[in-house]
Amino acid sequence: MPDRPDLPEVVQRLIDPEVAGLRVTAGSTAAAGEPLRVTVEAQNAVGATATGFSGAVPLVVAGPSGLSKAGEATVEAGVGHAEIAIAEPGAHRVQALASDRLRAVSDPVEVSTDEPAQRLLWGDIHAHIRERRAQALISDADTLMGPPTVAAAYEWARDVAALHFAAVTDHDLKLTGTEWRGTVEDARIFTEDGRFVAFPGYEWGDSSGMAMNYGHRHVVYRRSRARGVESVPLLRCCERPTNTAPGLYAALRGLVPIEDVLVVPHHTARGGGNTWMNWDYFASDLERLCEVLSIWGSSERMGEPWPIEYLASGGYFKTGEARGHHLQDGLARGYRFGFTAGSESHDGRPGRAIVHGPHVIAETDFLAPPGITGVWAESFTRDGVFDALRARRCYGTTGARIIVRSSLGDTPMGGEVPVASLPGPVEVRVEAIGSGRISACELVRVTEVVDSAAPAGDRVAVTLADRRAARPGDCYYVRVTQADGHMAWASPIFIT
Repeated sequence: MPDRPDLPEVVQRLIDPEVAGLRVTAGSTAAAGEPLRVTVEAQNAVGATATGFSGAVPLVVAGPSGLSKAGEATVEAGVGHAEIAIAEPGAHRVQALASDRLRAVSDPVEVSTDEPAQRLLWGDIHAHIRERRAQALISDADTLMGPPTVAAAYEWARDVAALHFAAVTDHDLKLTGTEWRGTVEDARIFTEDGRFVAFPGYEWGDSSGMAMNYGHRHVVYRRSRARGVESVPLLRCCERPTNTAPGLYAALRGLVPIEDVLVVPHHTARGGGNTWMNWDYFASDLERLCEVLSIWGSSERMGEPWPIEYLASGGYFKTGEARGHHLQDGLARGYRFGFTAGSESHDGRPGRAIVHGPHVIAETDFLAPPGITGVWAESFTRDGVFDALRARRCYGTTGARIIVRSSLGDTPMGGEVPVASLPGPVEVRVEAIGSGRISACELVRVTEVVDSAAPAGDRVAVTLADRRAARPGDCYYVRVTQADGHMAWASPIFIT
């Protein structure tokens, strides 16, 4: 532990330079022989970067034909990168082997013979620096809690968390005009095709002010400008006329092309403080996505493995889930939206929040793992990622980079199928490669599990069916659960 008795204990633990383990991350899809970026991070006891570790870390690829050496990553101050190439098609995992004690295995890498038509890219479009941006710069304790600026957060997301895209979405009512302009500019600066995409965005919603009873949403823009204006707008929940959900919708439609903005409701079933989603207000043209999971838990359905709970051991509102406000409740109304997952980090770490306030997230019994979103993008560009999100060709996980494909005929997750085009019962094809053993793969029709499979290993390729004839308004989504508790939720396919 560092000799800084002036700092809170949680900060001392975060900046502890002593290495306790390794983490290795690689891209999820690649063509045979093409360069694949690998990130190795030395971590301390709470999962923060162990800056005291430096050195060469050998890399080994485990694939269908066994083990093969793949070079090494040079780690400096706890983080290092390497480019490797995998020649053999199939499912692989990259191993980082610093010593007998310090070793790690990546989530799966799917290598194809030819250039993949779509690549699986990972990101987080719901992250914060702190509860209030300026709070990160008040003192050493606040600054050392995590990346203290938008630029630092994007550097961390790209170079440490190994995300492909991200959006820092601090609260609209707590951002100054100068801070918002800086947020937009940083998103522009950090976007580099093929390496990292940053989207400008903010969180809209207030639990007690003028915007109460409308829920919380994050607004994410495709780019920094819209219709020739200098900057995309910051529309505040504490100002008229954007203090209501309909007011927000109307303002966005008037200022920004619909195809260039996403409004994403999050923690829809979070009880207490009027933070839940009011399903009486929903805009299908803007709200193409809803967040299924963040550190607050999952809003998919009541009482699931990651429920939104606030326990007496240190939780916040202590009111539990808000019945009637889950994503399944919205789907039951006939709304069409895809699934994302986000961290809702408040420590400046998109995709992999470590602490929330004084709490180490992994040590609590009231906070869930930070989520991430996988998108099947046709190109690793700003438009490629945003188009995949708008098409709902995406899914959320509990942080594990589980590879999931689902389709109904030729229609992938997020798509729409006319009921008249169905020759018979709905049959959804599922292919998944887990980061661990898959214990269940389920097909859900709106709120009901209609078919499932229990594979024996970390892969599943199965057709799941509904015996009941499909009807307009139905939707079907796939839920994957691993034996270690990690989960993935594929965006629904909608019957029209």
